[in-house]
Amino acid sequence: MKRTLFKTLAATGSAALLLSGCGMLGGDDTSGEANGGDDGGGNAVYDEIASWNACEVLGNLQPITEFMGIQGYGSSTSAGGDPGNSEIGNTLDPAAVGCNGLIYLDVLDGIPMNGEIQVKIIPTESEEQAATVYEERVSAAESESAKWDEAESEEFGDPWDQGTIVSWTGDTSQPNVQVIARDGQWVFHIDLYHTQDYGLRGGSEPALAFTDEDLNQWFVDTYLPEVNQTVNDRIAEVA
Repeated sequence: MKRTLFKTLAATGSAALLLSGCGMLGGDDTSGEANGGDDGGGNAVYDEIASWNACEVLGNLQPITEFMGIQGYGSSTSAGGDPGNSEIGNTLDPAAVGCNGLIYLDVLDGIPMNGEIQVKIIPTESEEQAATVYEERVSAAESESAKWDEAESEEFGDPWDQGTIVSWTGDTSQPNVQVIARDGQWVFHIDLYHTQDYGLRGGSEPALAFTDEDLNQWFVDTYLPEVNQTVNDRIAEVA
């Protein structure tokens, strides 16, 4: 039986959150030292991850492309293109290397279904720093979700030291999800939103290749373990 990932955030819990949300359009708050914004100080693992082309390491997001049926990157209205690579110090999320972009899913009755995705690897100098980065990003995601509808958050573990998936329904009924996980001294962060499935609005057949519940389950059960293995195999050469 497929386990249930989510539990609804208690209304009282949102008041205890310390950080403001870091939604997709606004970017992450990564200016603090805890977010790994320094130069790594010669730390081998930090320097290795910081040197990566994230799109190359993550296979140009092909597994996500296939599961979601993404038809295009870099445009919200047309097919083709590839996600864009971002290096340490970028304006989107300075502490991370990333593979990101607008996504085009499909069109229904002349209306495009689209969104945006950021997939990021955040290196730090120590497990303590990574734990702080993880907690800050989870708090920010939960704080953002608490502003909207259907906010849900659930922790997950193995093969990660820590992991949390946060989802909510945002502006114009757009599904949002952030998946944040830590292993040792690095953090992995997916930040995604997309338009609702327009095929379901009138009780018709789904127009998208996935449901949000299945996508979120797939992130945790399948995609993240694969990423964990890929990244750890690469840093094992320098660690």
